[in-house]
Amino acid sequence: MVHELVLWIQQNLRHVLNQPETGSGSEKCTFPTSTTVDDGLWVTLLHLDHMRARTKYIRTVEKWASDLRLTGRLMFLRKIILILLQGDRNSIKEYVVLQKTSKVDVDSNGKKCKEKMISVLFETKVQTEHKRFLAFEVKEYSTLDDLQKEFETAGLKKLFSEFVLGLVK
Repeated sequence: MVHELVLWIQQNLRHVLNQPETGSGSEKCTFPTSTTVDDGLWVTLLHLDHMRARTKYIRTVEKWASDLRLTGRLMFLRKIILILLQGDRNSIKEYVVLQKTSKVDVDSNGKKCKEKMISVLFETKVQTEHKRFLAFEVKEYSTLDDLQKEFETAGLKKLFSEFVLGLVK
């Protein structure tokens, strides 16, 4: 709840400060409920460098996706870890903030640490050829072909060839 309050303040402080003072104090102060327009459904592909505390990390990612009403996949192919998210653009941004600011993994000494090695590979508004994911799932792939089929099924063949193939080499 505190995090949501901080986000709201970041988004609305400018509007609050710019409102003219009403000398009487009897008028109600109105704030916009949202300063952003609905951007529709977005898709984002994230790459994680590593995951040491795998079970706890996966539970955390699943919880965040659920709390933010995001769908998609947490995908593992050998040492490659990808997170494909679909949902409201603000929710995806909030997910990335959580991912970077929360202690979700452990370092080589076993101490809790923040995720510093995450990178956003791609983000765009969902196009008509993209499949809508119904849930957030964790999947492990044994071959590159299996991972490629997942992207093709989701209508993201170009995304796979442009961003994922480069990670395999």
